[in-house]
Amino acid sequence: MYRENIYEVMESTKEKVSVWVIPKNTGLKGYAWKTLKEAGLDLDDARVVGDGKLRLKGLTLLLRRGEDIPIVVTDEFKQGRIVLGLTGDDLLDEFRLRQPDNFLKVENTYDWYDPEAKYLRPALCLIGKSADPKKIPKRPNLAINEKYKYASRLYLAKDPQFQGKFISTTTYSGDLERAVKSGARDYCIDTVYSGKTIRKLRLRVVGEPIRFTDLVVISALGAENSGLVEKMTNSIFSAEYLFINRDR
Repeated sequence: MYRENIYEVMESTKEKVSVWVIPKNTGLKGYAWKTLKEAGLDLDDARVVGDGKLRLKGLTLLLRRGEDIPIVVTDEFKQGRIVLGLTGDDLLDEFRLRQPDNFLKVENTYDWYDPEAKYLRPALCLIGKSADPKKIPKRPNLAINEKYKYASRLYLAKDPQFQGKFISTTTYSGDLERAVKSGARDYCIDTVYSGKTIRKLRLRVVGEPIRFTDLVVISALGAENSGLVEKMTNSIFSAEYLFINRDR
């Protein structure tokens, strides 16, 4: 698979870039670092120069959680430093939904392809004990992942199978599938990768995946959503009457 060289990506920004923010999360880190190696930056050769900081070939690499990378790129820019970040486009979109006035820009996209993944890449899915959407009750109680809180609410507000239903949501940081298995929640919205967890718990993906994930290189060099994210965010709040929120 072709991977655009990261130095070419840096050059295309027409700015002097010497800092990258890259993921340290176990799952995201594995594929992201593999992609960087394919794109010309082998992090196995990097040396540690501080807490969460590496140096390699004149570049400084900041290790941060994938969901925090958009805000770190933004914070660095506000302090006069132009950096590039590598993260999942799902996490970028969640950040944009939370902060629609952002000025982040996608500089490059690296397709995610893993033959060992159930859908060949990460997929945000509705998960339950049955795969039949007709079994969704009138008052469904859902667990949603804090990392995808806004994306999940947008999906629930827009998807036809939830129209006219009275939805209760509770946010979790992890183990959402176990909440469904135990009966505490009817469904959950979370990322499926290999599918091992849902198979082990005898759960099913309901319908088609909500969205897939690729890797994106981001900068804070200009807004590019043209109001789309703002409209999406407004849709979430205009449909807020659908939710009985128990978030904690």
